[in-house]
Amino acid sequence: MRAPSPIMNGGAPLVCPICSEQMVTLLQLNRHLDDVHREVEEEEKDDVKTWFRKQMLKAKQQFQPVVALNQKLKGLDIFESNATLTPSPPSNGIIYGNGSGSTSNTQDLRDPDELVTRAHWQRSTSNDYCLEPTCRKPLGVVNGSVNCRKCGKLFCEEHTMYQIKLSRSAQHEPVRGFWCRVCETCFKSREGYNDHNGLVRDHTQEFFQWRRKTVDRAYLDVTRLEKRLTKLTQLLTNPPETDPSNNGYLWPVGLLKNQRRQLEQKVVAWEDDNLVTNCPYCKQTFSKLGIRKHHCRLCGKVVCGDLRTECSSEVGLNVPPLEVSTTLSEKQMNGMSLDVRICKECKNTLFSKKDFAVDVAARPPDVRAYSSLVQFEQGILTMMPRFQKLLVMLQNPHQPPPQATISEAHRTRKRLLDAFSQYEASAKRILNLSTTSPTQLTLQKNIYQAAAAFLQMHMLPLKALPKVIKTRPPGAGAAGMIKTNTSPGIGSGSSSVTSGDPETEQEREKEKEEKRIREQLIVLEEQKFLVEGMVENARRRRRLDEVGALMQSVRELDEEIERVGGELEALGV
Repeated sequence: MRAPSPIMNGGAPLVCPICSEQMVTLLQLNRHLDDVHREVEEEEKDDVKTWFRKQMLKAKQQFQPVVALNQKLKGLDIFESNATLTPSPPSNGIIYGNGSGSTSNTQDLRDPDELVTRAHWQRSTSNDYCLEPTCRKPLGVVNGSVNCRKCGKLFCEEHTMYQIKLSRSAQHEPVRGFWCRVCETCFKSREGYNDHNGLVRDHTQEFFQWRRKTVDRAYLDVTRLEKRLTKLTQLLTNPPETDPSNNGYLWPVGLLKNQRRQLEQKVVAWEDDNLVTNCPYCKQTFSKLGIRKHHCRLCGKVVCGDLRTECSSEVGLNVPPLEVSTTLSEKQMNGMSLDVRICKECKNTLFSKKDFAVDVAARPPDVRAYSSLVQFEQGILTMMPRFQKLLVMLQNPHQPPPQATISEAHRTRKRLLDAFSQYEASAKRILNLSTTSPTQLTLQKNIYQAAAAFLQMHMLPLKALPKVIKTRPPGAGAAGMIKTNTSPGIGSGSSSVTSGDPETEQEREKEKEEKRIREQLIVLEEQKFLVEGMVENARRRRRLDEVGALMQSVRELDEEIERVGGELEALGV
């Protein structure tokens, strides 16, 4: 029998494009090209690459999408339909006998669908359509009508070409279930299909164990150094009694140094000076005139005292007396200040946790100023609804407001003016904070601009109160003759019912009108100042569209200021 010739997937034989030698597989052809034709010229190599590219395109054309495969599988009896049930042997392979008791060699040909319940199946009608959201085709002879064995809904044949194992109760059972036809939704929503996380191993407890060892070791180091420092401070603040044979009042300096050194060496053994020639941290060589040797009072190491490297430094401690308190504090009455030389490693171990807590608890100046700004803003927002409600009551033409309402409106307005002034001062304080960071400077300017917009939006209703009181209807009876004095030296309850000299009343009315105009002028000047600042900021940022709108606002404010100034001149001021 003749052996078949080597062919590719597309039917063309595998032949070397250079020497025309036949090959069995693509791997063999690739190795042949690398071994035999390694020294091929560049033009021939390009020809080989072109040939491989053509072969890959042919191979890709032979692959078919899933939709085309499903169309081909429709005509085959691969999947069972609702009408024709394909029998399949049970998985246990039990052989059943006949009625007379004799055994039979035929297996039980029960269909798996007969074992899986059908109580949940949707009944078919003449107006059914595929329940797949992207399909919605009418079900019938052309598209088919198949019930999903799991959910029981009706689908076309194209969207039911999937199989999973189901139990007798139509639930997913991947181990002991029966292969049944299901829809695409049930196939993709089964347990484990969309699990992209893979195997999960929880190392939390193992991490806690290793972390606990590190934390316990660090805690022991801190505790040991704290005990040594406590013992050292106690010895230095309460030294033992000296030799009573010495009756002199003046002690030699060398004797005092030796006595302190002996007390310090009782806490921890010092390292021998002769054995150390270099600093263990900065590696500088010790010398008598240059880098001197120092001992850490907590670990006993020999380190240098160079201020540039800070391998060791004298730490100032304020030790309280034992009979007063046993806790360290910054300032204690009748305490003693000590300078103890500590290396940087022991210093970091002792004070790093405390320094971190201090840094966390500390609030920078900009944060404190912003917190006060937010508090003033919340207070203003709390008082504004009450003030607006009082304005509505004062503007009611049918019911004259009582004197208590007018007094409360004046008090609320005065508190709001004070809050606005404090709010503006806080905003200016934030803007004037010194900083070297451009980001911080931009943040401060943005906060000031937001505060200016807040003031511009909420300060306008304040100037309406004097105008409302002046323009109350004349037919309000006795309440219409109430004159309220809002001068700074008079309280909120200093109101009187006057019906005396008309000239005196005109003077008072003129004073009130002058005060109202001046307050309005102050508000307009403040708004103009804020808007001019926003114009300068927009020019620096090259926001020309904003500059035009802001300049229009400045011109409108100038016109309003001129108008108010004319009213003030009309009063003869």
